[in-house]
Amino acid sequence: MSDIKIKITDLKELIIKKLCEVNMSKENAEVVADVLSYADAIGVRSHGTIRLEHYCERIKAGGINLNANLKLNFTKSNSILIDAEGAMGHCAVKFAMENSIKTAKENSLCITLIKNVSHCGALSYYSKMALDEKLISMVLVNTDKCVVPFGGAEPYFGTNPICYGFPGNEKDILIDMATSEVALGKIFAAREANKDIPDNWGVDENGHPTTDPNKVVYLSPMAAHKGTALATMVEGFTGLFTGAFGKRVNPMYSELENYRNISTFLLVINPNIFGDMEGYLNNTDTMINDIKSTKKSSLVDEIHYSGEIEAIKYKKSIEDGVYIYQNVYNFLIN
Repeated sequence: MSDIKIKITDLKELIIKKLCEVNMSKENAEVVADVLSYADAIGVRSHGTIRLEHYCERIKAGGINLNANLKLNFTKSNSILIDAEGAMGHCAVKFAMENSIKTAKENSLCITLIKNVSHCGALSYYSKMALDEKLISMVLVNTDKCVVPFGGAEPYFGTNPICYGFPGNEKDILIDMATSEVALGKIFAAREANKDIPDNWGVDENGHPTTDPNKVVYLSPMAAHKGTALATMVEGFTGLFTGAFGKRVNPMYSELENYRNISTFLLVINPNIFGDMEGYLNNTDTMINDIKSTKKSSLVDEIHYSGEIEAIKYKKSIEDGVYIYQNVYNFLIN
């Protein structure tokens, strides 16, 4: 399927218009548009505007609360609990990160737990918020079951993504990855693009690896048993606190009338916590330079540090525009 190139500003306006049509406030629609267009801009289209149609359908079915009252419950001076009441994930997590950043600046670190929230898009968006303030961050999210545990024949874990951000003076390190071999959105993107996938991305209804994205029923964990261990770790920081883990997280693409019941964990740390802010930032720059200057294989043109490729794509997208799928564009303009 062909792609459409569009300016970021135009894309945001179309997203906002579509969300306002399903009664989302303009203020919240602007947040969602910013997160979705960011994902498209960094080249992670699986978490970009391709998700918009589903959000609209879920809102219309009642599975996203457009009138949630987000409140900060400080369980300690540097820990926050937020009941999102089924709110749009992008809005709830941005709200949580904004307040986590403020608290971390005042108290050296902040731990935040969000319960009963919906899908929030690319986690790196929120870690980048902390990076822009020269703060370290970690964002963890549990999702509905779609990944088989290592050795299993049925799903138990979600893709349970992990995101980290480490600031430097000149450049930042930013890591955003699923604990499955790939995020479920990449399967959807492959379906939209009508392209085959590697056979270690997912399995069919019989648990057999497949290269056909249309036959994928469950996803495979990354790195075999190590991926299952990481998915378990995410649950330990999220669902085990809230009671919403495994099958207790509601599915994304069915039961649209129900809130998702996702849990999200944020950790924000001021690099000055041990008294040497400048030293930390300089060390990050040194590490990046070390990685970039490492002797490279003859099979590659360049060694990239984590987050570099996305940062390059983002800068280019802001200047030149982004690509979205034709059918996604058709949904936006109709």
